[in-house]
Amino acid sequence: MESDKQHFLHILLFYYRKGKNAVQARKKLTDVYGEGVLTVSQCQNWFAKFRSGNFDVEDATRSGRPVKLIKTLVDANRRITIREIRLRLNLSNSIVYDHLKGLGLSSKLDVWVPHFLTERNLCRRIDVCDSLLKRHENYPFLKRIITEDEKGHGEKR
Repeated sequence: MESDKQHFLHILLFYYRKGKNAVQARKKLTDVYGEGVLTVSQCQNWFAKFRSGNFDVEDATRSGRPVKLIKTLVDANRRITIREIRLRLNLSNSIVYDHLKGLGLSSKLDVWVPHFLTERNLCRRIDVCDSLLKRHENYPFLKRIITEDEKGHGEKR
């Protein structure tokens, strides 16, 4: 597939030099190779690159698989921030956040922890709830608990 992409990029460069625009060049590509070739936006990006004077049809090197690098950084330091990861790997905040979310991690008290409960944590949660309900049968304490949210704190009435 990579050699096909290189071939398509050479064809785009050919049509660019003939004075065609990105949509026309893509139309010519799809007429010959079918709809599975480059998208219109990809063609427009390559034409913008050609207009800026860069005629290199090789893709720029990328950071590879940032998910593995992000996981390695988080495993080494659970208190690492998105900003630190972004600066180390030269990625955007949203990319880092999306990958962390995809890894099933969320930040709790500035520590990256698994978003999903482990089997042990799930069993522990059930045991605690069960013991609280049994305790309530002997000594009804739940009616004495007052709950509220933060809304209204600090507001003048």
